[in-house]
Amino acid sequence: MTLLALASPVPGVMGAWLDARLTSGLVLALPLGLAGLALLRFDLLARFGGSVPEPHEPAGRGAAAGLAAVLALLTTALLPPALSGAFRPGAAGYAPFAPAPGPASLASAPSSLGFFALQSLAEELLFRAFFLTLLAAMFLFFARLFFGKLPEMSESLRGPAAARRWLVCGLLANAGQSLAFASMHAVNPNVTPLALLNIGLAGAVLGWLYWGEGGLFGCWTFHALWNFMLAALALPVSGMTMGRPILATGIRGAGVPALSGGAFGPEGSVLSTVALAALLILLVRRSARKLPGAYPSSP
Repeated sequence: MTLLALASPVPGVMGAWLDARLTSGLVLALPLGLAGLALLRFDLLARFGGSVPEPHEPAGRGAAAGLAAVLALLTTALLPPALSGAFRPGAAGYAPFAPAPGPASLASAPSSLGFFALQSLAEELLFRAFFLTLLAAMFLFFARLFFGKLPEMSESLRGPAAARRWLVCGLLANAGQSLAFASMHAVNPNVTPLALLNIGLAGAVLGWLYWGEGGLFGCWTFHALWNFMLAALALPVSGMTMGRPILATGIRGAGVPALSGGAFGPEGSVLSTVALAALLILLVRRSARKLPGAYPSSP
């Protein structure tokens, strides 16, 4: 694990800082995240909310949802600026990335993928599996305290009441962890208010992939592949330029920041704002449509 963490694709002092943060983050995130994941997967949250069950999607379905989400975001955030020439030196407001991306190398793909898999796992365990689950447990506890236990299994009102409680408490917990997730990125290089908004929206999408799927595979797949693909294309990841891209795209800077995200990368663009907001709405509505079947009114 440590060897993979030390294979950071980010050069220089920033890379050394990321390596140290990743290694220490995994040490902290593993026990906390696994504990939170156990609360969700083994129905222990039901004790806080008065027997509120959570959906348990198969791991493969969660990973497929994460893959579909990241493909939709990549298409929306990258295709328009690429077609409009925002990554060419002559684009309005063009500025080169600093440090400049190194020469492309397919040989760097395994270490880059390994790094982003571990980096995203640490953040998903800490923010989604631990922090979101903890907040949800608190909201479920207070819902039971102030609104009482859910109706008995034999009562017809149980299904809608359980669905509302699960949905509202999940939304509140997701909002809390996404704010914390955005705050962690406030010190990133080249960060802007729009970039922080997008990071918060990305955190909310990741959080709902976790909460709505009842597991870690959806959000982990989305997070790891998004970061890996940006690095592979020589684009900054949350404001940080990677050392050696995997594909020879010729991208060394960006203009038209509203479309491209500028020096922060695609996560700082208006296109990402629209795409992430649409993904979040879609995921929440998808969960809401599944709720009546997930919460039967009789045993």
